[in-house]
Amino acid sequence: MASNNFNLVDIGNSINRRFRFILTISTISAVVGGFVYVVGPKKYEAKTNFIIRNPLYSDRNFLYNYDTKFLDYFGNEDDGNRVMVFAGSELVQRQVIRNMGLAKAYKYDTTKPKQDFLLIRKFDKNLTLMRMENRDLMLSYTDTDPKRAAAVANESVRVLEDTYEDFYNDMRKGMHQSILNKIVEEDSMINSLTDTLAKLREKYGIYDIISPARHNLMNGNMRESSRKNYGLGIEVVQNIESLKDEMVADRAVKTTLANQYTTSYTKVKMPIIKVITEATPPVTPKGLGGLVTLIACGFLGFVCSSLFVAVSDGMSDRKKGR
Repeated sequence: MASNNFNLVDIGNSINRRFRFILTISTISAVVGGFVYVVGPKKYEAKTNFIIRNPLYSDRNFLYNYDTKFLDYFGNEDDGNRVMVFAGSELVQRQVIRNMGLAKAYKYDTTKPKQDFLLIRKFDKNLTLMRMENRDLMLSYTDTDPKRAAAVANESVRVLEDTYEDFYNDMRKGMHQSILNKIVEEDSMINSLTDTLAKLREKYGIYDIISPARHNLMNGNMRESSRKNYGLGIEVVQNIESLKDEMVADRAVKTTLANQYTTSYTKVKMPIIKVITEATPPVTPKGLGGLVTLIACGFLGFVCSSLFVAVSDGMSDRKKGR
């Protein structure tokens, strides 16, 4: 009865009998691998490292707060995740593609939806962003042109920084604009109350300063007047003057708050991303070198041909055994 199992002795004998065939296949594999390495396009990977600052340090709540000892200067895990989300978004990638003219360099017609889609996929495949062990991030870009690979990597970080900063600045500008709108509304109300007070004082002949909202400050003798409803006029003036004083005080607070919100996004720029190492054109191509490629292809050919010889001889022995 024929055995269905191969033993090491049979395998060794098969390899020894057909060693010339195995050596030929291994040599051909090495030559083919070397030829592909020489003829095929070489890809270069440019890398840049950067760290994320804590974006809250440019926020109005912390700029004007002296108790920031519990606030870390560096961004946390959530900030790193947000940066990685932005880096993988079309918002950032399309901007880099436009700035670097990659559609023309890669010969894609972006007016055609399919080619535009393929260009985005190619760029996303070549771009890599990884979080490192020391809370820094490494961005790399792979291209057949080493200079272009470095330029695209550096441009990607710059666009990423601008986009990430704009996210916070847009929110602050929105809050600032809401405060300005409220100030305009209060100015209109104050002007209306001022006109009303001026008419009431003329009507009742009350020219003393009556400010209940200012700790009952009064300036004048408050003499009796022969005008009709003089007492009613005093009460009405006090009520409206109180509303106006509160409105003026509230407008002063909002004006200060509006000035504080302009600090982080006007003349003084507080960048969130700090580049540690800029990308430079790589000298050696990405992947295995020429010698390693020859050895790897030759070894792969040796293993595959040895398995083929062992299996084919085993099948032959089984047929003869039957």
